[in-house]
Amino acid sequence: MDKMDIILIVLGVILLGFIIKVIDLKNVLKRDEFTRNYRDKFIILVDSILKDKNFNKLLYYELTLDVKAMQSELGNDGVYFHMTDNLKGYSGNNYQLLINFLPELKNSVYEMENEIFRNRLIQSIGDSDDMFIRHFGTLNELKKSIFKELKNPFSCFSEGMKTINALPIFILNWFGFLSDNNTMKLRNSWIIKGINLILIIISLISAIITIVLGWDEFQQIITNIFDLLQRK
Repeated sequence: MDKMDIILIVLGVILLGFIIKVIDLKNVLKRDEFTRNYRDKFIILVDSILKDKNFNKLLYYELTLDVKAMQSELGNDGVYFHMTDNLKGYSGNNYQLLINFLPELKNSVYEMENEIFRNRLIQSIGDSDDMFIRHFGTLNELKKSIFKELKNPFSCFSEGMKTINALPIFILNWFGFLSDNNTMKLRNSWIIKGINLILIIISLISAIITIVLGWDEFQQIITNIFDLLQRK
């Protein structure tokens, strides 16, 4: 394999990594759009309750239909690690704010005259909006990170190599031997990450050596070094 073949392979791996990162960026943009659309509907619903004392059943249905997907999208941004609700007498950990608060809006129109309930409702709405804003910040940081990585050929090379190394896992997933959940866990395991790191380093060093020196020349240098050590 000559230098030009190695150069083409390296460029191919970089291109593959670049494509994967572009796909990741598109997915983040879709997530951002989904979050913004959901928040817009949420704001319209709570405004109709607070200002007009009107409950939009259709909007509530749409929000409830996607609430699990939205709560999953929010991740840690939508979870209180500890929550105490004195009004309900509730105290617990890992409280999912949106999925628990949304059903409360259903009967909120009929309890607006209660000052305590109204103040609590306004506070919960504010907490929910803060949750969305936090998540927009998370997605923005993710977009900035991907944009930065797209300009870095070493990052694209690393991503391309990780994709190639993960092909056996993807094949097992495609044929049904691994579930999506187990596939994700396996890809994120420290063993796979360690193997990926070793293979990336070896591949990168091998490519640089072959391009700069040529593999035959490098082997000759190593042979000469061993000969000198043996003579000593």
